[in-house]
Amino acid sequence: LQFDPERRFTVEQALELPYLEQLHCPEDEPSCPMIDLSDFEFERRKIDLAALREEIFLEALRYHPELQLRYLQEQQALGTGHDICSYRLLAPGESQYDEVGSS
Repeated sequence: LQFDPERRFTVEQALELPYLEQLHCPEDEPSCPMIDLSDFEFERRKIDLAALREEIFLEALRYHPELQLRYLQEQQALGTGHDICSYRLLAPGESQYDEVGSS
């Protein structure tokens, strides 16, 4: 195991190691392309509860493309489209959550 990602094995390389030889089953271990980091943009932003709810709702709509298209068209027509990038980026070390007891 390596902490430095530049020296770390890829998943595919790790599965080929002798240590995992008896557990490795190439037919049952599909790999996929890297995930799009924009899917996690809300984690980099100082968002409120309404924005978090909207992000969760939009994520759920990805499984229903016909509803997603209709919803996005309705939002555009109303001029109320959600843009996660309109929220400011968190400062280094800043928590996504407000401190307990603050107002």
